Order: sequence, then C-alpha cells, then structure tokens
Amino acid sequence: MKKLTKRIFSIVFALIIIATASATSSSVAEAKSSTSVTIGSVVIQGSDVIVTASGSAASEDGQYHLIASDANQTAPSGVDVAQAAGTATFSVPLAKGTANSMLFKKFTVCVISGGALTPVSNSMYITNPEGCASAAPARMDFGKKGILPALEKNIADLNQPADLGVKQVNLNIPLSVISNPGKLAGYDYSVRKYNSMGMQVNVIVLADVNSGGYINPYAADGLGAHNYYGLNAHTTEGVNALAEAASFLGRHYAGGANGQVDNFIIGNEVNAWWLWNYMNCGSNDVFMNEYANAFRIMYNGIKSENATANVYCCIDHQWARAEASYYISGKEFVTKFNNIMKSQGNVDWRLAVHPYNAPLYAPNAWATGGGVSHNQSSAYVTMANIDVLTDFMCSADMLSPTGAVRTVKCSEVGYTSANGENLQAASLVYAYLVAENNRYIDGLVISREMDHVGDIAQGMVSGLCNTDASHKMGYDFYKNAADPGYIAQASAAAGVDLQSLITPR
Repeated sequence: MKKLTKRIFSIVFALIIIATASATSSSVAEAKSSTSVTIGSVVIQGSDVIVTASGSAASEDGQYHLIASDANQTAPSGVDVAQAAGTATFSVPLAKGTANSMLFKKFTVCVISGGALTPVSNSMYITNPEGCASAAPARMDFGKKGILPALEKNIADLNQPADLGVKQVNLNIPLSVISNPGKLAGYDYSVRKYNSMGMQVNVIVLADVNSGGYINPYAADGLGAHNYYGLNAHTTEGVNALAEAASFLGRHYAGGANGQVDNFIIGNEVNAWWLWNYMNCGSNDVFMNEYANAFRIMYNGIKSENATANVYCCIDHQWARAEASYYISGKEFVTKFNNIMKSQGNVDWRLAVHPYNAPLYAPNAWATGGGVSHNQSSAYVTMANIDVLTDFMCSADMLSPTGAVRTVKCSEVGYTSANGENLQAASLVYAYLVAENNRYIDGLVISREMDHVGDIAQGMVSGLCNTDASHKMGYDFYKNAADPGYIAQASAAAGVDLQSLITPR
C-alpha cells in the first residue's frame, strides 16, 4: 500500500475542527478528573442495558441521572435515560436498531448541582456487545499460515493460496465500497471463494480518499495527500455513519450468503499516522482518543452482529522508536490504547502488527542488531524478535477482561527477493517457524502472492510469484515451510541453523 494522490481538502471539515477542538480538549481533561461515583459495569442482559454503579454524591433533586452520550460527546451532553434515588443499578432498554439504540453510547452518572447536571462518575461503554448478536458462526481457525492474495482474475483463477496450503487471507475493504453494490459484490465473491477453500478471511477496514463522511475532520488539511485517513467519530454524522457501517459489515459477513469474515482489523499501521491513518490532531493524546472512539464504535457494531468475530487495532514495526513527528511508537500506541479502553470499559480487542525487517529492504528475517534486540527498548519489532511484543502483551496490565493474553496477528510481512531468491525463501521459512513456535501469534500473513508494480518501483519485490505469475523459489519454500528438508535447505541458504534461532513462547 504505497500510493499517494493529491486533492484540495474540504474547508467545511477545517471549520468543524476549529469549532470542536476545545470540546475535544475538555473531554480528554475530564477523563482524568476525580469522581465520587464509580460505574463498575455496563452490560447487555436480555433486551436491556444494566449499568451498575457505587459511591455517592449529593444531588439537589435527590436523584442520580444516567446520561447516555455519543462517542464525540462529554457528559452532561447526551440523553438523560434513567434516574434513581440510589446508585446501585440502572436499567435501560437496549433498543438495538432503533433511533433510541444504546449500543454505541457511553454512560455517565450525573447529579443536579447548582441547578445543572454535573458528572460525578467515570464514563463507560457496553462491554459485551456480543450479548445482542444474532449470529455466532464457528470460527475458521484452521491454521496460522496466510497470504495476501492477488485478486487479478488471471492470477486468482489459479487458486494458488490453496496450493500453498494457507489457512488465512487478507482483504482490504475501503468504507467507500459499502454503498457501491457492484464493488461490494466482488468482495462477497472473494470471501465466499476463500471460505470454500477452508480459509479464514481477515478484513482490513480503511477510510480511503473517497470515503466521504467516514473521514475524520482532522484529516481535512491533508485530504488527497495521504494513503488512508482516520475514521470519523468526531461528529454526530460520523458517529452515526460508523455505527451503521460497523453493524453492516458484522452482519453482512456473519457466515450467511455473503460469506464469513472472522477477523476485522480497524485501520492500517495506525501509529504511522502521517502515511496510513492521517489525522492532524496536534497531539498524540487527542489522536489516540479519536482512534479509540472510532475503534469502540467499530468493535461494538461488528460484535453486536457477529459474536465470534475478533476485532484488531494495527501497528507497524516501529516499537520503542517514533520516527520524526509522523509516528507514534508502537509501544506508546498500544499502551495508550489499552489505557483508554480499560478506563471506558475493557473489551477483548486484539493486536495486528506488521513486523517487517529493519531496514525494510533488509534480506535476512533472522537478523538482529541495528535496532532489533530482545528487550523492550528495541527500536523495531521484526519476526526475529517478535517475542518482545508478545512478552509485552503478557504483562498483567495488558490482559483481556478474562485474564487471557490478547493474541497478535502478524497481518502483513514480506521479504524482498531483490537480494536473491534464496534469502527470500529462507526468510519465509524462518518467519513461519517463528509464528508456529509462539502460541500468542494467531496468524502470519505474507505480503504478497505476486509482485506488485508499486512495490517493485520502491525495491520491495516481496511476491512469491513474479508479475508473469511464474513461481519464485520462495513459493515452494513457503508451501513446504514445515518440511524438514526445506528447513534444512533454508538453513543452508541462511548459513545458520534457523531452528536454533527460534525463541519459543
């Protein structure tokens, strides 16, 4: 995904940013303030949302008021949906699919003070949106080996992913496609096709330049000059559009006539915000809140339709290093994202990472040094030290609500053949061995099945096939990556026993 275009941005979006910047700042500040009432849980039970709170605060009318706010609002803005004399329990109709739906709301307890509603609690979203899902298809967790397939008909008709023995494929779906039945039908065909071959489908949800109201107003000054853009949970219109899109995707690909998508990845290399999730927010904290709000909407929408789907955020390979002002380090991103999600209602989010070599065009996947080390200060996370990331996800603070380690999907990684097909082949075998020996990794998706013209121009010749569909050495090596004979050949090409370099987890 290495493409830049240019278009004049919308001045309307720019005006929205100016008008709402102070509201965003106050929202961030309020999240850090002390409260006298604590919301402990917000869960769906049957047709209702049950909000459980504790603590006390004086109220001039003797009532506690439960305020339901949109992601872009800060209480007391929102709707007063329930009142109680005590703070033990509130019950509100879920009303899924109606104008009064609570599915995407965050809840805050307020009291009347000085004649006005005043927040006295933390704010929390529903944490079990799967509780109202109408579908729960059995997941197609058949294996970790994956590929980014070529969708050009002459290549796709060869059905090489099946020959390779892969069990996962990626599809990139821009939100602009949702309202285009003709284009969407093409994705439906691909999802069904790969499902029929016993392959799990991972969908990367993206806001391209044509995504209109799905694009965050903070992207206004760069519209057309970046690859992808932040999702719009900043305006009421954006919140509603994202909620509808998330519910649609979850429902559309819940195992029915359109096929089954098990995994949804929200954005591409989001920490590399300048290139892949452009939002010129002015600070990392505002950026993180904007992304977390959008993620929450997507998570609740998808899970409310498909209870068994997993939803991932996505970072690149820069771990403890933030390049210039265009990146948030992966470690900082994951830490802040986790803190936000926990503070507003912890859910079972997962992490996707692109552990390319450092530098990107380096030939040997097993190489360390030069910013790649087995400690948390490592500048980069590659397949050679992916244990750094999975170890971090094992820390107590990062665990899921059930106490489980959140799985990591290596959802995009590839190796150039520009330095020799033998080294590319060895790298593919090594990456496979690493993934298979780390129980916290749930997928390894190699980019790509076939060389891409845009990547070739930049020296990244990472396909398993040439542009004429002829196979490189790496094709057979990835196909047979578990075969001892191929492992031995890969080790010979690497000049080291690759299995001796594995750090099992």
